[in-house]
Amino acid sequence: IEVVTLTDANELDEGILTNRRKGSRDNIVRWTPRLRTVWEGAKALRARVWERRKTPIPITASKRFIIVASHGGPLLKTSLDTAWQRFITLAIADGEIESEERFALHDLKRRGITDTPGTRADKQEASGHRDAKMMDVYDLSVPTVSPSAD
Repeated sequence: IEVVTLTDANELDEGILTNRRKGSRDNIVRWTPRLRTVWEGAKALRARVWERRKTPIPITASKRFIIVASHGGPLLKTSLDTAWQRFITLAIADGEIESEERFALHDLKRRGITDTPGTRADKQEASGHRDAKMMDVYDLSVPTVSPSAD
């Protein structure tokens, strides 16, 4: 849901200002070439939808959602869930993934936290979680440790 509620107001020079939920801390995700490409692609798609639908463009940046539905308005969470299910079903049908590899949108957050380099504290800061115990849920990495002393 955090992604579909992003607006032009979330675009900063340094990166994307997140809008976390459920008590997590907002943060700024630094731009990478990949993130910038996706962001600009989403804005280009939005522009095409708005042009095709003759949608009035909101003056206020916080009202210009980055991800829009085919009607030009904000994409609802239920619509995102439906689109995700269609996407995963097609990926399985096309042989891109096996049915036992099916994953949910929320699994992308787990993967992102797991793949974040650094310590658990670094991962916690990047994820915005206030409670370190949440890393037990979201960080699926297996630490490599030194053996016990003889």
